[in-house]
Amino acid sequence: MAGSSSGKPNAYTIVGDKIFFGPTPDSAYDYVITYYKKFDALSDAAPTNWLILNAPDVYLYGTLMQAEPFLMNDQRIAVWEKGLRQSIADLQMQDDKDRHSGSELRVMNTSGYF
Repeated sequence: MAGSSSGKPNAYTIVGDKIFFGPTPDSAYDYVITYYKKFDALSDAAPTNWLILNAPDVYLYGTLMQAEPFLMNDQRIAVWEKGLRQSIADLQMQDDKDRHSGSELRVMNTSGYF
């Protein structure tokens, strides 16, 4: 059980950037964890990140959208907005495909699938 002092963990919680297992592991165990990481900020020291390498159009159209007030009613704003929305939708669709095997999601109880 999670409240035991030590043993093979069967529960976990995330607090800040740390993962806590319960009960406290009594040995080394291997786990596979899927998680979402915040994108690293761009800087002179780190001029690239995952997003700019894998979906640069999000940065392109987002930047053009942010420049619109300085360009004063540029007629291309609708094109840029459509490009940004499509870029984000494409990225979300790829993430959805990567998360699931393609089969229907099923709820499982302790005795198996419903």
